[in-house]
Amino acid sequence: MSRPIPSGDYVEHFDPELPHHRAWLLAVLEQLVAHDPQALEEGGTLRRLWTARQEAGSAVATPSPSPSPPAGAPSKGNPLSVPWFAQLDSATDQARRMCFSSSCAMLLAFLKPGVLTGFNGDDQYLARVRQFGDTTDAAAQIRALASYGIKARFTSRASFATLEQKFAAGIPVPCGYLHRGPISSPAGGGHWLIVVGITQTHVIVHDPLGEADLVDGTTIGGTARFCRYTRANFGRRWMVEGEGSGWAVLAER
Repeated sequence: MSRPIPSGDYVEHFDPELPHHRAWLLAVLEQLVAHDPQALEEGGTLRRLWTARQEAGSAVATPSPSPSPPAGAPSKGNPLSVPWFAQLDSATDQARRMCFSSSCAMLLAFLKPGVLTGFNGDDQYLARVRQFGDTTDAAAQIRALASYGIKARFTSRASFATLEQKFAAGIPVPCGYLHRGPISSPAGGGHWLIVVGITQTHVIVHDPLGEADLVDGTTIGGTARFCRYTRANFGRRWMVEGEGSGWAVLAER
């Protein structure tokens, strides 16, 4: 039986500067995600608290990568326990443009636990990518993953059915979408995140840049782990040319 998490003093006197208070908040959120994913629903009170705490001077420290099942193990849970990497803490000069690499690094860290280490595991993966090309180059990403023993392919014809098929096999999916401009007219150079779970109404994502406002086309920021986006909003930005036109990296075990 797991030990109960003390709550009385923390709720009333939460201090973001105290490591054990931050650890408590992270533990509570992990339990909520595991037992009640809708607790972090877009627009919900807890989601607003979580975002506000993070925006207030990095109130909650970046968590360490989540534990992953052994390579080849069957899927356990929805969402999957995919590690999260933040692109903006990169020690390189690529922080603002490495969302594709950070997303694929999360895929690699899930399928090959222990290959990438520490908070900046995506920097280690980026170094491998740059042996094959630029961080924005899909071919370089596929070759980098292959160098770690991950067979994957890039597609511009993915759909929600594609995601469901991959999740049935226990594999998360990096996806590229247009994250700027209003929802009625998506724009921008594109952004990558990784879908770690899916329901009938939502996709659940890790975003290396931070939580997105899909309606307005802005970035809220924060530690964007297990963010829930409606299929309707995400689909309009992901499949801008119609059903089955989504950009994605599809990996195999």
